Amino acid sequence: MAFAREDVNFENIKREADVETLVKNMVQTNNMIAYLKDEQFEMRNEIKRHDETISKLKDDIQLLEKEKRWNMLWRNRLDANIDKTQIVLVILFLFNVLFTFFMSR
Repeated sequence: MAFAREDVNFENIKREADVETLVKNMVQTNNMIAYLKDEQFEMRNEIKRHDETISKLKDDIQLLEKEKRWNMLWRNRLDANIDKTQIVLVILFLFNVLFTFFMSR
């Protein structure tokens, strides 16, 4: 009754409360959007770092494959040189044996 005499409009109070609640919700929503944007930015940076790491690993793998091929070629070349050296040594040994045999007669 006292409110009615003082011309208090409950509809205006209700609208103001609704507007205040909406403003609070908007602020919370804006804060959440800002937080999610920060998270998205961090995730993008992390994805970029992972992509860079993957790229570096792929480069390392290619280098290792090239090095492996080089090592295989080097090893094949060494094996061929060892085989040739062994053949030369066997021939020299046989020549030495034959030479010693004919010299002793």
